[in-house]
Amino acid sequence: MQGNQTDIRSNDGATAALTLTLATIHTDTGLAALRPEWNALCATLPLQHPFAEPDWNLHWWHHLRARRLLIHDRLHAFVLRDAHSKLVAVAPMMISVRPGLGAFGVKVLQFFGADPNITEVRGLICHPDDSDAALAALQTYLLAHRHLWDWIEWQGLSPEQARQLSSPGIEQPKARVMCYRPLPSDWDTLKAGLSRNMKEAIRKCFNSLRRDGLQHAFEVVERPVDVATALADFYRLHALRARSAEGVPHADAFRARKSRSFLSDHAMMLAREDRLRVFRLRIGGKVAATRIGFALGDQLYLYYSGYDPRWRSYSLMTTLVIETMRWAIAQGFSGVNLSTGRDQSKLRWQPQEKVLHNAIQISPRARSSLLFRAYTRLRSYPFMQRLSRKK
Repeated sequence: MQGNQTDIRSNDGATAALTLTLATIHTDTGLAALRPEWNALCATLPLQHPFAEPDWNLHWWHHLRARRLLIHDRLHAFVLRDAHSKLVAVAPMMISVRPGLGAFGVKVLQFFGADPNITEVRGLICHPDDSDAALAALQTYLLAHRHLWDWIEWQGLSPEQARQLSSPGIEQPKARVMCYRPLPSDWDTLKAGLSRNMKEAIRKCFNSLRRDGLQHAFEVVERPVDVATALADFYRLHALRARSAEGVPHADAFRARKSRSFLSDHAMMLAREDRLRVFRLRIGGKVAATRIGFALGDQLYLYYSGYDPRWRSYSLMTTLVIETMRWAIAQGFSGVNLSTGRDQSKLRWQPQEKVLHNAIQISPRARSSLLFRAYTRLRSYPFMQRLSRKK
């Protein structure tokens, strides 16, 4: 662990008596040393998701941090502990130097996860009850070290935190919504609480296949020995879905080789720990639809999917989620996280919604506001957009 340790007393209402010690980390070895405590902290979060876990962040830093001419990432993470040295919060952050020219570049402090939406949730890793105190401690440090950054891209905030951290006069990022469906003890109870339209959709999913003399087989890949083949099918079907001109547009999040390498490495590690599930539907013996799932304690997180567009008229992805819900109930999961976004495929399950707000905070340094506006304008030019997409 590097950097000076600083005792910071929060002045935030009910948490005013909380004293936090802040330390900075600048190496992946330093981050890796936090694994046991970090995992224990993640287990306390009300909504479990893979992006908070230390191994996701360590794999991300290894595979996906920027090391290009236009942008170079420097690890600058924060660790906050209470008076008893218990880990209260981790902020896996980095200083992204743009265009990567050292002291002359624009310095943006942001969380790990600056990728093509591979990391769906970013932000401070902390129990909600402690987040105000942790953010107050970070603010004290960051304002005292304003020379390190020109602006901060905050994510995963409450509405009040976003209001406090947002710099006035600039367009702020849109909020993200995470959809979580608590599960009852049996499928019939879950189905009975759904809307009439959703019940009809469930009926049609199965009847349309039977009407055409087809049957589907649902399977769950769990063994490490089967993961490589399951991921190859996933990458193929995910790309097919992205290339399809019909239906809702979907980007190919794993088009880049390094993105596939990242997910493959992380998925294999999870499989060895019995925490990876790859859900699949076969028709005529061939995999026609698939979705990746992460088993996080008694919660299941559903990640990206893919399917063969030739079977679009049979609503295979809805069928796959239905079968997955049935399986999750039978396995004793307390809930299914349907991931981020308020698209109809999630809302039809009547989930609870967790809104994650974002904010851009400009440094009080004289140069920073001018640099932010100039960089934002420059980034809108087509040639800059093409350059930033190069791998």
